[in-house]
Amino acid sequence: MKIFTLAVLLNITFCFAQKSYVFDTLLEYDCKSITPIKDSTFTKYLYTNSKNNSYYITIKNLDSLNYSLEFVDTDKHYSKVKVLKNKLFKSAEIDILDCKDVANVYNQYKNRIKDYKFINLQDTLINNILLKNYKLTYVKSKKKKTRKKIGAIQYIIKEDTEFHSPILLHPTAYNEWKKEKNIPNGIYEEFLFYDFNNNLTSHYKLKKIKRVKLKLNTAKPCPKTKITIQG
Repeated sequence: MKIFTLAVLLNITFCFAQKSYVFDTLLEYDCKSITPIKDSTFTKYLYTNSKNNSYYITIKNLDSLNYSLEFVDTDKHYSKVKVLKNKLFKSAEIDILDCKDVANVYNQYKNRIKDYKFINLQDTLINNILLKNYKLTYVKSKKKKTRKKIGAIQYIIKEDTEFHSPILLHPTAYNEWKKEKNIPNGIYEEFLFYDFNNNLTSHYKLKKIKRVKLKLNTAKPCPKTKITIQG
């Protein structure tokens, strides 16, 4: 899908918006991508709803004037647009009203949640505080894991954030949680991503939590506008 420029509008609701999503939390993460050639660092923002983890917004730097805004309604709708930096965090309402900017999502791997499970790990000590943590891992053979290059994700929960549902950005993680409901609530102090050899590949650390009131209005996807996700 192409990235389109989006005008962020303040406190204006259009009658032709097809669906609205409400967000009450803004999270800021310092992120590090670890590769054999060169490590890179960047900031990622997440808009979430503390009571409904089926949808979220991620914000990343695009250029000097714009952010890239990615909206996901898990296994339903997807959008990726540009937003002006000097408008986004001042706005209480965002409109994505061109149907070409919104796609239906087809998850051909949705039934593969049987190949994964959440494992609750022993509490980890960070800054002299014991924090709950768990890992999403592949349960099939190590041979298959290596051949398919399947990694794992570890989630470390910040204390006193049980008011927030698990923030599961990967569709397999979300669908596994929806099936099992066997992990604790909480905002993540850290995300850790591992490759099939258990090498750390990405590390996200929480920098800031802010309570917000944001509404996202989206158009209904144009006919036959569809993307296929992997996992």
